[in-house]
Amino acid sequence: MIILLRAVIITYIVAINVYGFLLIYFQKKQFEEMREKTVKDSKLFLSGLLGGAVGIYVAMFIYTYRLQSLFLMITIPILIVINAYIIISAFTGNFGFVVNV
Repeated sequence: MIILLRAVIITYIVAINVYGFLLIYFQKKQFEEMREKTVKDSKLFLSGLLGGAVGIYVAMFIYTYRLQSLFLMITIPILIVINAYIIISAFTGNFGFVVNV
């Protein structure tokens, strides 16, 4: 049961980080074509809050896009630390399940 739950959580974390990475990629692509922002900071923040902060932060530096946004440059590293703490504590605590040995 716990092994299946770990696999699902890992899959979720990878998927939400890929989603955050692609948000930045498509936003930059649309900005180059139309010169307008279509993805708001709140959508990027929500994606980072749900676990995709690493993907967003890496994409920001790979595509050198949105680096002037002070809101994202401060909050995304904070969300990375919070996400890492939650993930590590969940995996070390067996997700709150009591396992009898």
